[in-house]
Amino acid sequence: MTCSTRSYRDGILRATCRQVIMAGTDAQRIAASGRTLEEHRDIARSLETDPRGSRTVRLDFESGDFAGWSVRRLAKDYSAVIQSEIVRTGSKACRFEIRPGDYVSQGLRAELRDWYNAPFEQDTWYGFSTYLPEDSFAPPKGAGVVLAQWHDQAELGDPAGKPPLAIRYLDGTLRFTGAFSEVASQNPDKRYVFHEIPDVARATWLDFVFRIHWSREGDSSIDAFLGGRRLFRFNGPLGYRNQIKGPYFKLGVYASGEITSPLVAYHDNYSRADSFEAVDPSTIHGAADEA
Repeated sequence: MTCSTRSYRDGILRATCRQVIMAGTDAQRIAASGRTLEEHRDIARSLETDPRGSRTVRLDFESGDFAGWSVRRLAKDYSAVIQSEIVRTGSKACRFEIRPGDYVSQGLRAELRDWYNAPFEQDTWYGFSTYLPEDSFAPPKGAGVVLAQWHDQAELGDPAGKPPLAIRYLDGTLRFTGAFSEVASQNPDKRYVFHEIPDVARATWLDFVFRIHWSREGDSSIDAFLGGRRLFRFNGPLGYRNQIKGPYFKLGVYASGEITSPLVAYHDNYSRADSFEAVDPSTIHGAADEA
């Protein structure tokens, strides 16, 4: 459509021209970011609902559904299944599975996303439990698997960076990694390995608690706990200064390389609140808050 000088004299056509120009600009930004239109829409929904509901939420799967979660990163019906055979507390937990070819959102993944974007300059506590089976969680040598991550929140059409904080499994070792840059990038200025657990335990529940203080201007801080004991502490620049929304949380199974057989992991008792006690995944809490 060509926007002529005459068109601008008419109020209706003027508005139409402006919409066409804006749509063209958005389309160019989306294409440059490498995302699909649906991924772009997902970002738009998250920005519109930031923060979504209360700072306190419990998404423990006891309701038997995925209310409160974004389910767009599930490729198949088996990608995430609420079941009662392997649970941490209560009667239900979520079984995640990826198989060769299960690509969604530019990756081989099965993940649930908490819609909430963490506020800057405030403490946010997170808790959840993870279970790695002996027989059905065996990634090929050299293939990394992300089990949980705090992902940066890009603006519409902007590229995303590496996760500011992630829990990764590689060749038997559990690694806690992070990233920082002034501007979000897949090649950040700083990459961190906060902690490593060689020969991580299998067929047992791992109870994680994190206190995270995200900052755009000063240093961020992390206190990480496993099984009630401090795992590591970090103070320093974290995330991306150019982003105006705080990171959001995802858990599941995400393989960074090709796999040759299905991978299965379980997660349970995810919560977000204002203290260790309120998110301790080894404890049965009260009724879930509204997300």
